[in-house]
Parts: sequence; C-alpha cells; structure tokens
Amino acid sequence: MLQNRYELLEEIGDGGTALVYKARCTLLDRIVAIKILKEEFARDQAYVRKFRSEAQAAARLSHPNIVNVYDVGEEDGSHYIVMEYVEGTTLKEYIEARAPLPPDEAIRIAALVCDALDQAHRKGIIHRDIKPRNILITGEGAVKVADFGIARAPTSSTITYSGNIMGSVHYISPEQARGATVDSRTDIYSVGCLLYEMLTGKVPFDAESPVTVALKHIHEDPVPPQVLNEAIPSTLEQVVLTAMAKDPNYRFSTAGEMKEALLGLRMPGRRAPAKMRDDKTIVIPSLPGEGDETELGKKKKKVRPMGIVVMMVALLGLLGGILYGIRGEIFGKEVVVPNIEGLSAKEAYNRLSEAGLKMTKIGEQYSSAVESDAVISQDPKPGEKVKEGREVRVILSKGPEMVRVPDLVGMSLDDARLELRNAGLRLGDKEEVYDEKTPQGEVLSQEPRAYRQVETGSRVDVVVSQGPKPNQIQVPRLTGMYLEEARSLLQQKRLALGNITRQDSSEYFPGQVISQVPEPDSMVGEGESVSVVVSKGPGPLPGTTSLNFRLPETEEYYQVLVMVNDVKGAREVYRNIHGSGEDVTVPVSYYGKATVDVYLNGQLYKKYAI
Repeated sequence: MLQNRYELLEEIGDGGTALVYKARCTLLDRIVAIKILKEEFARDQAYVRKFRSEAQAAARLSHPNIVNVYDVGEEDGSHYIVMEYVEGTTLKEYIEARAPLPPDEAIRIAALVCDALDQAHRKGIIHRDIKPRNILITGEGAVKVADFGIARAPTSSTITYSGNIMGSVHYISPEQARGATVDSRTDIYSVGCLLYEMLTGKVPFDAESPVTVALKHIHEDPVPPQVLNEAIPSTLEQVVLTAMAKDPNYRFSTAGEMKEALLGLRMPGRRAPAKMRDDKTIVIPSLPGEGDETELGKKKKKVRPMGIVVMMVALLGLLGGILYGIRGEIFGKEVVVPNIEGLSAKEAYNRLSEAGLKMTKIGEQYSSAVESDAVISQDPKPGEKVKEGREVRVILSKGPEMVRVPDLVGMSLDDARLELRNAGLRLGDKEEVYDEKTPQGEVLSQEPRAYRQVETGSRVDVVVSQGPKPNQIQVPRLTGMYLEEARSLLQQKRLALGNITRQDSSEYFPGQVISQVPEPDSMVGEGESVSVVVSKGPGPLPGTTSLNFRLPETEEYYQVLVMVNDVKGAREVYRNIHGSGEDVTVPVSYYGKATVDVYLNGQLYKKYAI
C-alpha cells in the first residue's frame, strides 16, 4: 500500500527510470497505474525534484489523447506518480502485429498524437520521449500518449543528466542527441520517426551501438519510406521527411501544423509483413568530444608497449593523409542546395545543374498560388548541405484546378447550393428581389454565369426571387392599446399579430402594448406580422396637477374644455363657461406620461405636457 490509499496489484512495465504497477485506489475504488522511480534515480535529489515538478506540470494537462496524471507522492523514499490506467496495447505491439500499417490508419494515429502534443506544447510542456511504447491504443481504437513524467519545460537548456543522454535512441532528435537546446520541434521529429516505423515496419536508423544510432540521427538521411513500401503516397512521404528534417527550422513549426498536414491527405492503405526493431528506453553515454580520453584508450595505454603505440600513430597518420587526399572521391563533395521553389521546371533544372545536383519530379499538385509547371516544394530544403550529384525531389504545380460553373437559374436555393458543392464550388452572396414572373425561392441570375471555367473553390453569387411584390400597408400605432384592441386593428389593416413578449412596466397597465416592430407608419407587405411587447404591470401610479391660465379678452364669454390624453386614453376632465379675461384653475388627474389640451369655443388654446 502507498499512503494507505493505493494497493499495488501487479507489475505491468519496466522502463528506463521507473517501474509501473497496476493498482487500486481504495478511496475512489478505481484501477490506476502507478509509476515508481527506481532506487538509483530516487537517490538523486536533483532528479527527484525534476521528477516531481514535471509530473505536477503533466497533471495540468487535460486532453482525450493524453493519459491523465492524478497524483504525485512519496513514501519511505519511494517517489511515484498515479496515472490513468488504460486497457489496451502499446503502439509498439500494434506495429509488430500489423506493420506496415495502411497509410490512412498511420495518418489517424499520428494526427491524434500530434493533437495531444499540440495541447501539451501550448501549456509549455515538451514530452521528449515520444516512441511506440509510450503510445497506448485501447480496444476501441482510441489513442493515448503516456509518460509525460519525464517531460520538460522548454526553458531548460539541455537534456543531459549526469553526463548521459536520456531517451529512446531510435526516435531521438538530432539536437537532443547532441545535448543541445530543445523545444517543441524535438517532439515533431520523434513523431516523424514513429510515423516512418508505422508505414515501413522499420525504424529510420539502426546500428549495433546506441551511440552509432544517435550519430546517424545527426548526420545521415533516412532511406525514403517509399523505397521500403511502395504503397506510401509521395505526399505522405513528404510529411514524414519534413517532420524528420535535421534542422528544426525546416520541420513543421507546431504539432498542430503537422496534424493539419496529415488530415489534408487522402489515400488508400496497404499492408505487408515486416520485421521490427526494438525501442526500449536506454541511457546513452555522452558523445565524446575533441580531446576526450575514453576508458578503452586508458586501458590500451596501460597494456601496450610504447613502440606499438608509436607505430599505430604513424600508421593512422599515413592513412589519414591518404584519406584526406582522396576524400572527394570517397565521400563526395558537399554542396549547398539552392532555392528552386517557385521557379519553372526548366529554370529549376538549370539551377540545380549549376550546383552539381539532379532534379527528380515525384509528383504534381494543383495550386492557385504557384504557376503551372513551377516548383511547389523541394527536398532537401534550400540551404541544406548534401553530396554533389544528389537528387533533389520536387513537386510541380499543375496550376489552379478549373471547373465549369453549372447553370443554377430556375433552381431552388437548396438545389443550387448542392449543385455547386458537387462541382467543387461554393455559394457566395445571395440577393433577394421581387419578381412578378418567377416563383419565390427560385434563382433568377448568377455570377459567374453558367458554363464559364473558374478555379475550384470559387464562390458563385446568386439573385433569388421573392415572388410578386405584395401590396404595401402602413403600420398603425399600437402603443397604449390593449392587446385585443391591437389584434383587431391589425386584422382590419390586413396585417397579422406576430410575436408577443411580456415584460414589467411602470408606465403601462397590464395588457397594454409598450412597443412594436415594425415601427408605426412604416410600410410593409400585406399579410406581414407586427410583433409587440406587452406590459405585465404594475402600471403607472396616479398623478395630479393644476392648470392655471388667463382667458383672452377678445370675446365676452368662453366655453372652456380641458382634455387629458395618457395611458388610459383620451378623456374630458373639465367643461365650463367663463367670462373675458378671467383666471381659470383646473385640477387634472393623469397616469404615466400625459398631454393636456385646452380648447376655447372649440379652438385649441393651450397644450401642456406632463
């Protein structure tokens, strides 16, 4: 038991730095996987601090394609990580049973790994040990990236610990093998190696010694995957080789970019049996630098006589001089690959010939950005150093793919959209107009016109009929009316009552219309609807005021009439006869906003707003 909570059930894995156990969490009653540091690493306090901090960083990751980290702890000197337990097999076992995988299956797995890495890289975490044994595949085909426990933040300057290079040498990036600064692109290189193995059944580089394999990663180009498996499309091979570029600047800039490149491919798959290499995590001695003296060298100095040493040095010097003199014939002269992207095939051929290189066309693609018969991409990339006489493989442009615009006039809008999609085009802007002769919803015209040749993916704008123009009716003012009054008035005007929304109001009584759409006095077609907002109350409180005014002296007598217009409607509040020049005072009660009109002998005399 660990922490009186985790019951260890059985050992299920033995990695380079830790043992992995299947365990049961007694608190949550669930099966988990627990990685426990081996004793020799647990004694290294610097490594333990790294182990804990990086496991805690990995615990912040949450992604369907990443094995979840639940807990980090220590008990009696045993340092451990608690992770999600995944039922299934490793990608290594999956490859051994099925390799080479069909291209579409390899693409799916690699794209999911890239998606997981893209999430981790965005959080500032680099895995640094991507290999088939760290990729788990469930019985349902789900893909999970495991072992972020040795992952490291990109602010670190090296991957070396105690003079050793950590990681799986068959998938290690050149910069990682050199002990140089690494960033997220080191994981992209490892995914390229992993994809290479899925497609061919072989690791990109192999040798008797781990150091030799690391040196091959640094200095040699892999055998093109198509040489080992002809079923691999050239476009997919290009993705693999781009991911495995020696210079990180020539790889995909992000794992997300590599994922998009993979998902953009469409090809059938084919299987063929192949023998696999092993990929156990190992510890490689640091590559010896200039002037380093190896243990073997020390032993030789102790056991060999001085005379033999002198003779060997002389012999090696002689051989070195001979090899130096004929190095061009043996190894070939190195040249810098020129940039031929965007050049015509003839110009590219001449440019490469001048540099002592050959050009090989490996495919053609449609492109709207590169002229027909010009170079879209090249491998090796510009600026790389290669041996004289090396082939530079290119993909040439076929120019933009052109298609014929279908005739959409007379179709419904849905049929027109489907017709365009089948032709590789898109529906563009849609304009609606009234037309007396064309039924509503039919296409009246289009641009570009039918049967013209346009680029694939172009937009086609259409004009669609709304049918005959309806009679125009002026919208009445409904504000202040009760809902049934408004409905009745709209019916008289040959309009319909639309959506009814209710809201609280202190200005209108329950059931009265607060506002309307369209606005009063606007013109709409016959039969169109008017939406209203209706008051839920509580309505306005009553108010009172007094009007004071003096009558003119033009007439001997005046009939005085006072009218109030508020949310309750228009009503008479005062009527009386007064003499010329008399001062009149009229008390007025009202609700909400109101206007008061004063009439003398039937003529409007004064108007008040309250």
